[in-house]
Amino acid sequence: MSFTIVVDNDLHFSILELAAILDMELKSEDHHYKSTFQQLLDENNNDEIINQLINVQSLFLTKFSRKSFEPSINTYLHIVSLIDSDNEHNLLSNLINNIDSTKNTETVIPNDVILVSLTNIFNLLSENSVIRFNALSTIVKIIINDNISGLIQNISKNIQKWLLPIDSQIETSLKSQLLIQIFTQHSIENEFESFNTFQQIILDNKLSLTSEFFDKFFSTLLSSTQIYNLTSLSESFKQVSSSTSLFKLLNIYLIGNYDEFISNKSEFENLSINLENLESNLLTLTILNYLAKSSTNTLSYTTISNDLKISIDTIELKLFDLISQNLINGKLSQSTNSIIVNSINFTGPSLSANKELVNWSEINELLSNWNNNINNLQSIVQSLIQKRGKRVNA
Repeated sequence: MSFTIVVDNDLHFSILELAAILDMELKSEDHHYKSTFQQLLDENNNDEIINQLINVQSLFLTKFSRKSFEPSINTYLHIVSLIDSDNEHNLLSNLINNIDSTKNTETVIPNDVILVSLTNIFNLLSENSVIRFNALSTIVKIIINDNISGLIQNISKNIQKWLLPIDSQIETSLKSQLLIQIFTQHSIENEFESFNTFQQIILDNKLSLTSEFFDKFFSTLLSSTQIYNLTSLSESFKQVSSSTSLFKLLNIYLIGNYDEFISNKSEFENLSINLENLESNLLTLTILNYLAKSSTNTLSYTTISNDLKISIDTIELKLFDLISQNLINGKLSQSTNSIIVNSINFTGPSLSANKELVNWSEINELLSNWNNNINNLQSIVQSLIQKRGKRVNA
């Protein structure tokens, strides 16, 4: 279907307004753009109008001032909104590319102003438009290149909702690459928040993603100084690349098997993972596993050290980490070099993955509560019997 502009006053004058802005910014004494667009409008030369609208896009980033850039883009977007959808797609796709500051080092327009305009483009498009993906990709690229903080969280939070309507129309590799960029930047600003957001995206399993994404996601978590509970994500381990080393390492991390890690450490050196941080976390998880299996709640550092073959100084530091990360509730005694464990978080890392581990403390609490409820019920029944002088149905 051929394109036709409905020449009403709004579109007509909006195009001439843009032309006047172009002449002013380019200091055109002969009013080149105004006369050009006026002639095309008079001739109803719709195809050439579209061509001219595309041609002037390259001027926004290089010839316009900061003061005129945003209102000019808004005028341009208003013009585009009055044009049919086929040409809207073409015009906005080219506009996104032409105001991408990462491709043009000559621009004097600040990135925060460019990001506002790109956001306006994104919001102008329907949720089913593939061009939204281009706008998002450019926004993320500028945020990363300019290291702009405070913006990626909202994108991370909404990325699944924005991508789902166009999921099948985007190459899985391109989509995965965008999510890697968002996750990486979000992790730099708030690693724990980023983990929770993308963990949910993985668990929802609504977006098609490549093994490259899963490699990056899990490698980042394994390299962290923070310990993460990957129990709910264990089914996703098979999504990593053909590297059996990463898959093996994830399963070691899942249950906190420090000894197996040490035995196979050389096998993991080819992975892009901070093994020093990982080893430290696995040591912490090993001590956590030990405490969870212990039959007593009071343990000396010497006992733990002898059983696990870990230095006493390291034991004390790791116990402090376990308390500070709310994995155990306990009290360290420097006078006796021991720990009194009040409770253990059995839903925490490594413990929740161990199906054979019995949380006796929780069972004891449940039984105590059940016993108290039975006693209360018996008291109520006895009270009723005494008041009525006969037996009643409990």
